[in-house]
Amino acid sequence: MPKYFFDFSDTGESSPDEAGTELASFEAAKAEAVRSLMEMTAEVPLGGTHRELTMTVRDESGRNLAQAVITFEVRVLD
Repeated sequence: MPKYFFDFSDTGESSPDEAGTELASFEAAKAEAVRSLMEMTAEVPLGGTHRELTMTVRDESGRNLAQAVITFEVRVLD
């Protein structure tokens, strides 16, 4: 099975995945990226007016294959 790596980024602060995960397909890797990002989102303390959380999927060669992105923005309305 191919190995995929899931690198997390919080508004520019990166946490690369050094271990990787073996998954059956690229579709499974995309689903894992979304699941992992949603899980991480629940654990991240929110603050400020803008936050971008990204989970980047890369293969064993280091090539970026896909990204799941969640953006939080607080807008003050008059």
